Amino acid sequence: MDAPAEVRLSADWKEANCRILVDGQGRFSALATRKPAGLNMPFGPAIEKSNPEALPYAGNSRLWDSGAAVVLNCKGPTDSFDLDLFVNASVPATLKQEDRRPTFAALMKKFMDLAKQQNQCGT
Repeated sequence: MDAPAEVRLSADWKEANCRILVDGQGRFSALATRKPAGLNMPFGPAIEKSNPEALPYAGNSRLWDSGAAVVLNCKGPTDSFDLDLFVNASVPATLKQEDRRPTFAALMKKFMDLAKQQNQCGT
Protein backbone atom coordinates (compact mmCIF):
# COMPACT_ATOMS: atom_id res chain seq x y z
CA MET A 1 0.00 0.00 0.00
CA ASP A 2 1.48 3.31 -1.07
CA ALA A 3 -1.14 5.53 0.60
CA PRO A 4 -3.86 5.44 3.25
CA ALA A 5 -6.80 3.09 2.70
CA GLU A 6 -8.91 6.00 1.56
CA VAL A 7 -9.00 8.11 -1.58
CA ARG A 8 -9.62 11.49 0.09
CA LEU A 9 -7.36 13.74 -1.97
CA SER A 10 -6.45 17.41 -1.69
CA ALA A 11 -4.15 20.02 -3.15
CA ASP A 12 -1.45 18.61 -0.84
CA TRP A 13 -2.27 14.90 -1.17
CA LYS A 14 -2.82 14.35 -4.91
CA GLU A 15 -2.57 10.59 -5.32
CA ALA A 16 -3.59 7.36 -3.64
CA ASN A 17 -2.28 4.08 -4.96
CA CYS A 18 -3.02 0.55 -3.81
CA ARG A 19 -1.03 -2.34 -5.23
CA ILE A 20 -1.42 -6.00 -4.38
CA LEU A 21 1.58 -8.23 -4.93
CA VAL A 22 1.45 -12.02 -4.89
CA ASP A 23 4.80 -13.79 -4.70
CA GLY A 24 6.47 -10.50 -5.61
CA GLN A 25 4.41 -10.05 -8.77
CA GLY A 26 1.93 -7.21 -9.26
CA ARG A 27 -1.57 -8.67 -9.48
CA PHE A 28 -3.83 -5.67 -8.87
CA SER A 29 -3.56 -1.90 -8.75
CA ALA A 30 -5.98 0.92 -8.07
CA LEU A 31 -4.92 4.51 -8.55
CA ALA A 32 -6.72 7.79 -7.85
CA THR A 33 -5.12 11.07 -8.92
CA ARG A 34 -6.42 14.59 -8.34
CA LYS A 35 -5.58 17.07 -11.13
CA PRO A 36 -6.60 20.59 -12.05
CA ALA A 37 -9.89 20.62 -13.96
CA GLY A 38 -9.50 20.04 -17.68
CA LEU A 39 -6.18 18.17 -17.60
CA ASN A 40 -7.67 14.90 -18.82
CA MET A 41 -5.79 11.65 -18.42
CA PRO A 42 -4.72 10.16 -21.74
CA PHE A 43 -5.78 6.54 -21.78
CA GLY A 44 -2.68 5.51 -23.72
CA PRO A 45 -2.03 3.22 -26.66
CA ALA A 46 -1.95 -0.02 -24.64
CA ILE A 47 -5.50 0.57 -23.44
CA GLU A 48 -6.71 1.78 -26.85
CA LYS A 49 -5.30 -1.40 -28.49
CA SER A 50 -7.33 -3.57 -26.11
CA ASN A 51 -10.65 -2.82 -27.87
CA PRO A 52 -11.99 -0.71 -24.99
CA GLU A 53 -15.52 0.52 -24.58
CA ALA A 54 -17.03 3.33 -22.52
CA LEU A 55 -18.56 2.47 -19.16
CA PRO A 56 -22.35 2.94 -19.21
CA TYR A 57 -22.29 5.14 -16.08
CA ALA A 58 -19.26 7.36 -16.86
CA GLY A 59 -18.73 9.49 -19.93
CA ASN A 60 -14.96 9.91 -20.05
CA SER A 61 -14.05 6.27 -19.44
CA ARG A 62 -12.55 3.09 -20.82
CA LEU A 63 -13.27 -0.55 -19.97
CA TRP A 64 -11.16 -3.45 -21.19
CA ASP A 65 -10.68 -7.11 -20.26
CA SER A 66 -8.27 -6.46 -17.39
CA GLY A 67 -9.28 -3.05 -16.07
CA ALA A 68 -11.08 0.26 -16.31
CA ALA A 69 -10.29 3.98 -16.22
CA VAL A 70 -12.48 7.03 -15.55
CA VAL A 71 -11.93 10.77 -15.51
CA LEU A 72 -14.43 12.49 -13.20
CA ASN A 73 -15.02 16.23 -13.41
CA CYS A 74 -15.69 17.26 -9.81
CA LYS A 75 -17.08 20.39 -8.26
CA GLY A 76 -15.99 20.23 -4.65
CA PRO A 77 -17.04 22.57 -1.86
CA THR A 78 -14.16 24.99 -2.55
CA ASP A 79 -12.83 24.24 -6.05
CA SER A 80 -13.20 22.24 -9.25
CA PHE A 81 -10.83 19.43 -10.15
CA ASP A 82 -10.58 16.16 -12.06
CA LEU A 83 -10.24 12.74 -10.46
CA ASP A 84 -8.49 10.15 -12.61
CA LEU A 85 -9.37 6.64 -11.47
CA PHE A 86 -7.68 3.50 -12.75
CA VAL A 87 -7.96 -0.19 -11.87
CA ASN A 88 -6.00 -2.96 -13.52
CA ALA A 89 -5.32 -6.60 -12.68
CA SER A 90 -3.74 -9.80 -13.83
CA VAL A 91 -6.81 -11.78 -14.77
CA PRO A 92 -6.83 -15.39 -13.59
CA ALA A 93 -7.59 -18.02 -16.22
CA THR A 94 -10.57 -19.09 -14.11
CA LEU A 95 -12.37 -15.79 -14.86
CA LYS A 96 -14.29 -16.45 -18.07
CA GLN A 97 -13.78 -14.03 -20.96
CA GLU A 98 -17.45 -12.97 -20.91
CA ASP A 99 -17.23 -12.15 -17.18
CA ARG A 100 -14.11 -9.98 -17.31
CA ARG A 101 -15.55 -6.63 -18.41
CA PRO A 102 -18.64 -6.87 -16.18
CA THR A 103 -16.36 -7.64 -13.22
CA PHE A 104 -14.16 -4.59 -13.85
CA ALA A 105 -17.18 -2.38 -14.59
CA ALA A 106 -18.70 -3.30 -11.22
CA LEU A 107 -15.38 -2.79 -9.42
CA MET A 108 -14.87 0.63 -11.01
CA LYS A 109 -18.44 1.67 -10.11
CA LYS A 110 -17.72 0.99 -6.43
CA PHE A 111 -14.33 2.73 -6.61
CA MET A 112 -15.87 5.73 -8.40
CA ASP A 113 -18.72 6.05 -5.89
CA LEU A 114 -16.27 5.91 -2.97
CA ALA A 115 -13.94 8.48 -4.57
CA LYS A 116 -16.85 10.83 -5.29
CA GLN A 117 -18.11 10.56 -1.71
CA GLN A 118 -14.70 10.93 -0.03
CA ASN A 119 -13.75 13.92 -2.19
CA GLN A 120 -17.14 15.60 -1.77
CA CYS A 121 -17.50 15.54 -5.53
CA GLY A 122 -20.67 17.31 -6.59
CA THR A 123 -20.84 15.61 -10.03
